[in-house]
Amino acid sequence: MTAFLTTLGGKLADTWLSLLVLPGLLYLAVVSAGSVLGHGHATDHARITERADRLSAGPTADSPGSVLLIASLVLVASAGVSRLAAALGTGIERLWLGDWPGPLRPAGRALTRRRVRRWRAADVRYRQALTARALRAAAEEDAALGPLGPPGEPDEPADPADPDGEDTVALNARRNLIALTRPARPTWMGDRLISVDARVHGAYRIDLTTAWPRLWLLLPDTALAEIRTSRTALTAAARRAGWGSLYVLPALCWWPAALVVAVVWYSAWRQGRFAVHEFAELVESAVDLHGRDLATALGIPCDERLTPAEGLQITRALRKGV
Repeated sequence: MTAFLTTLGGKLADTWLSLLVLPGLLYLAVVSAGSVLGHGHATDHARITERADRLSAGPTADSPGSVLLIASLVLVASAGVSRLAAALGTGIERLWLGDWPGPLRPAGRALTRRRVRRWRAADVRYRQALTARALRAAAEEDAALGPLGPPGEPDEPADPADPDGEDTVALNARRNLIALTRPARPTWMGDRLISVDARVHGAYRIDLTTAWPRLWLLLPDTALAEIRTSRTALTAAARRAGWGSLYVLPALCWWPAALVVAVVWYSAWRQGRFAVHEFAELVESAVDLHGRDLATALGIPCDERLTPAEGLQITRALRKGV
């Protein structure tokens, strides 16, 4: 038990140091440097050295009690700033996923309508290209058949990049860059998660919101670990964006901090998009690979592959007749 408590205490100390103290100390150092240098002397390191020498020569530096008190206040402030960054990260995650609070909902609805218009235009263009390509293929086949009947084997399969029309692969990719399904949120990340529900329901008639907690209990440890890791990556990216928001304050008086804001925000946003995509893919894959296990656990026969018929029975069973 003593060894266990010692190991646990060490891990907690490492976590507290890496997640709370060190980022907070770095932020406090940037704030202090910005307040000393300002915009006019942004890269004048001599001013920081002079201020540090002045503080070290003061009477406070010779008092152990004062030094201990200041060090304790700095550590507490570092932890407090880290908690503030985590709180900001929670709010930023909600914004990324399109769960906007009341004052922002009108803007969210306007952005959603704009995304719907863009997605519909891209979808219409893609479907028109598919139709035109199918008509050309049918006309070429009729011309090839002629009055003598069908020819021999075709030389090569049709190229998706049709030289006589628009590239349907590129048009499909352009539409999917907006959203995989009809947009319902003001952000790409929110629509990427919503699309999982729509795609699963379209393929299997399963209400994923109702089925997911039950399916989670049936997933193997490897799948659970991968899903947890991707979800944690999204939280970490949002927390990093929270830190970027905090660096706006020193950027007001010290312009190099603005570079930190730009780099941190961009990297956090990229990481967040990747984490959302990976999380959505893993959730959809869990349904594809283990949906039959859920049907079997509910007593629904599913011998070969999960079909909309079994999926509809799963939804009816889990909704309890609602």
